Amino acid sequence: MRISTHRRTTALGTAVVAAALIGGALIGAGTAQASGTSADPASEAAASGSEAAASAAAGLAITVHPDQTGHRLSPGFVGFSFGAATVAADNYSSTDLAGYLSTLGPGGTLRVGGNSGDTTFWTSTGETAPSWATSGTITPAKLQPLAAIAKATGWKVILAVNLKHRDPARAADEARYARQIFGRSLLAVEVGNEPNFYETDPAAYYADFETYASAIRAAVPGIALTGPDAETNHSSWLGGFAAADAAHPDVSLVTDHTYPTSACGGSVATIAQLLGTASAQYENANAQAALSAARQLHVPAAMTETNSTVCAGTAGVSDTFASALWALDYNLLLAQDGVASAEFMDGTNAAGCDPYTPLCPTSGDLTARPLYYGMLATELVGGGDFVALDDPDSADVRAYAVRDGGHLTVVLDDVQDPASHPATTVDLALGLNGLQHGSLTALTTTSPDGLAATSGITLGGGQVGAHGAFPAPRQTPVAVRHGSASVTVRAGSAVIIRFS
Repeated sequence: MRISTHRRTTALGTAVVAAALIGGALIGAGTAQASGTSADPASEAAASGSEAAASAAAGLAITVHPDQTGHRLSPGFVGFSFGAATVAADNYSSTDLAGYLSTLGPGGTLRVGGNSGDTTFWTSTGETAPSWATSGTITPAKLQPLAAIAKATGWKVILAVNLKHRDPARAADEARYARQIFGRSLLAVEVGNEPNFYETDPAAYYADFETYASAIRAAVPGIALTGPDAETNHSSWLGGFAAADAAHPDVSLVTDHTYPTSACGGSVATIAQLLGTASAQYENANAQAALSAARQLHVPAAMTETNSTVCAGTAGVSDTFASALWALDYNLLLAQDGVASAEFMDGTNAAGCDPYTPLCPTSGDLTARPLYYGMLATELVGGGDFVALDDPDSADVRAYAVRDGGHLTVVLDDVQDPASHPATTVDLALGLNGLQHGSLTALTTTSPDGLAATSGITLGGGQVGAHGAFPAPRQTPVAVRHGSASVTVRAGSAVIIRFS
């Protein structure tokens, strides 16, 4: 029996009607522990400031239905999206990007495009760049460092070609060199970035897309193409593109962009907004629009550009521990819906370190920021089929379950304010015979700033070090009795529990 992808989000919708957004300033420290066990001393110390709020744990009963399976969570779900300007600047040789990709595991996707893709120039013959190419020039030599990283780590690449400054022959030339240089690492060529900025409507975009597709496939037969990659808040372009392309499908992947909050035009995002149910509903709606278009064309859908806050993020939100908890929930929500992958902007950011950047460029290397921990936590969930569960408080404690044969992994992501909410004791009815024990990995922070923390983030008690080094996560045992288990999760923390 397969579950509906709407099951958890329907509960979120009910919570929105009842309580609107999660209110209050989401600050404070949090951790989690199995009932009857002791948290590690560092986590205990970090939680001491919230003792009064957490002294009396609230109760929550969650029932898992392991026989009701849904979409599959595959390793490599998380990836990076960064501007073409980064390739033009050739920033890869000065940082150990490969180390951070390897820590996330093989099979991820590097998408190259973004707004700077509209202002970068491709040449394989050394031509002088036109005046509009303010983000630099990409040449075959500039693709080589990225190709070396992709091949060394087992990651794939989606490379955008410039559609805003129309030149199908030049795009075909770039695709031809990309195939030669990347080889099997080239997943697809993206035809244009956010065409809603320069095309009048989806029909106009589709006409230009077809012209490009013809030129590119003549130069590189069999190459995969993606589209439409419209800006967030333009999901109608997905349906319009799919309707136009349905007669003779030309894409191998329907691609979309999603940011649940905004820093554009003077807007200021908040932690409450990011972790609120309205954001989750928006994320789900965008995912469903992409999946609907993909079903019309009988191909997968991917969120190839995404992050917490559009227009480079909001300091104090996009660069905090809250973004780690958000990313874990967001990734699992999309994967449960059936989205193939999510690529987080801006992977290395040639211009510097924006608030939403997962990996911040530093001298000679990169630094993992809180968002990267949420991405890594997603990968630690492992592979398997999503299964149904009953979560009566999904607005506050986001719950997921993934089954891999006789193993069951449960994720509990408590997005509540630890300053004003107690810990939650979650009683799990696992519904799977033969489970004997569990192992819990916690995503938390040792900082007294809690969800507003920009440092002290730990996953399984460890931190990501230089060159992406990450120690084996420390795990806490969880007792299983008669198919049930109980854990206490502090507000403002998340746990991944693998039962076997």
